[in-house]
Amino acid sequence: IAKDIVKGEPDTRVAVKTVNESASLRERIEFLNEASVMKAFSCHHVVRLLGVVSKGQPTLVVMELMTHGDLKSFLRCLRPDSENNPTGKPPPTLKEMIQMAGEIADGMAYLNAKKFVHRDLAARNCMVAEDNTV
Repeated sequence: IAKDIVKGEPDTRVAVKTVNESASLRERIEFLNEASVMKAFSCHHVVRLLGVVSKGQPTLVVMELMTHGDLKSFLRCLRPDSENNPTGKPPPTLKEMIQMAGEIADGMAYLNAKKFVHRDLAARNCMVAEDNTV
């Protein structure tokens, strides 16, 4: 939980991403470049960058928390035969899956409008929020 990181929200649940300690200089620079590009994004269907801590090591990238994790794992755990679904929630309906596909398309259209190429669109790279927004 980060305090006062989002205006109007005293406490915000966040995800913190770091670069591996053994990462090369090139990988560290790519990590910071990715964060630099993300700061220009403002779309409901693109994960929001909240901040970067670059003083000291490791460098930290602070983003909004997507509580359900990646879409691939989220959908797999909702399979009727899955042992990883302790809540017993049903799989998404066709309507909900079409909604998710539309949200992914909206995010990709936004990135396209910003002249940004994602390079690795996959269910494992789409994140799912608490309200099932992708």
